Amino acid sequence: MRYRVVFEYQTEDGAMSDVYNCTDEQQAREKFDELKDSLMQAIDLGGSDVIDEPTHYSVINREEGFYGYVRLVTD
Repeated sequence: MRYRVVFEYQTEDGAMSDVYNCTDEQQAREKFDELKDSLMQAIDLGGSDVIDEPTHYSVINREEGFYGYVRLVTD
């Protein structure tokens, strides 16, 4: 089984997207948690819509026009 972590965010200052291929579930979980923490620090969660699930985390601030998400995908 392959594990991928998909990451994307956009703020008024810039945007980033990337896909990380991981060799095992532990490595994928660690990368997912690292990127989730990055989003939580980069985007003000006040007034934002947040989805926090085991394999999907997203935050959207419609007033400010910011969004970001990280997903853990297996295939």
